[in-house]
Amino acid sequence: PYTTLFRSRDDRPDLVFPGCWTTFGGSVEAGETPEEAMHRELLEEIELDLPVKLWKTIEFTIERDGQVLKGDGYIYVAPIEKAEDEIVLHEGQALGYFALADLTKLKIGFGFESVFREIFAALADGSLKIER
Repeated sequence: PYTTLFRSRDDRPDLVFPGCWTTFGGSVEAGETPEEAMHRELLEEIELDLPVKLWKTIEFTIERDGQVLKGDGYIYVAPIEKAEDEIVLHEGQALGYFALADLTKLKIGFGFESVFREIFAALADGSLKIER
């Protein structure tokens, strides 16, 4: 079965979805494209320069402290050919490879469970191919 690398966010009260499993990434900074931001975030968070491919753009809504934040999310995919213990984690408290069957056991942040399920389905039916 296919596996995907997720990280568990730090368990800090100042973060949205503390301690939840999610993807790597973050905000697009001024003057950056979403793809440039993804490359920067991967280098900052796990020291990997990967050949990312935009898979999907989503709209998201997050409520925190009575504020509603809306925005666009860019979902990138990339091949990773390193074992968990070979990856240096700088942001988050843990990382791991998980399969579709593992999703029900994880506390997933940002409402991404449906996105993760879509990725696994697209990998299984061949509509998503991740080039190595």
